[in-house]
Amino acid sequence: MDIIGWLSRYCEPDPEFPQGMISSIYYDTMQWKYLDQKFNSFYLKTKVRLRWYSDLQYSYHYDAAFVEVKYKIGSRRDKARVNSPYSGGEIARMPLEDGRLLGMPALLSSKGVVVKDKLLPAFQITYKRFRYIDPYSGSRICFDFDIHSPRTSRIMIPYMSSVMLQTAVFEVKGGECELPPSLYPLTDMGLKKSAFSKYSACYQKLTRRHY
Repeated sequence: MDIIGWLSRYCEPDPEFPQGMISSIYYDTMQWKYLDQKFNSFYLKTKVRLRWYSDLQYSYHYDAAFVEVKYKIGSRRDKARVNSPYSGGEIARMPLEDGRLLGMPALLSSKGVVVKDKLLPAFQITYKRFRYIDPYSGSRICFDFDIHSPRTSRIMIPYMSSVMLQTAVFEVKGGECELPPSLYPLTDMGLKKSAFSKYSACYQKLTRRHY
């Protein structure tokens, strides 16, 4: 992949977490309330997910796993995270209909977050993430690719399905609104600034719905 080759040549690998796979089980109501917030550009948007980490082959799963909620209120973003009582390996083996997954959002109350909606696990999203440091600007870079949904909940999506997106995501972490000049060559490789949601993109491909 050209972008990975360029980043590996001109940037430094993240010293702590250079690469791996990230998996998340996203939660929503039976009416897909949180997805509707995204599709209809509501002022308040919410995401609730259960996240764990693995090696690039998805053969080894790290123990640490987290329940997370992300809020977007206008242009302001906020996030809360609590530890899961189950390891990444345990979660990876649980069917999405497993009753143990139902209680995960309630754990957020320990951070003062009360989830009033009845949420169900909807589907899993997994992708590879390579992390870099730009030595010129000091920016932290995440490059996500092989984004796919390997499994769905039969309650939320009654037919079994899996999908792979053809899109990769390049993100500069921090407060920068514009791409640092040292990274401009990446625009010649097709990099374009846009808003992108892995959750909504996978949902649309899983259900063949477009908004």
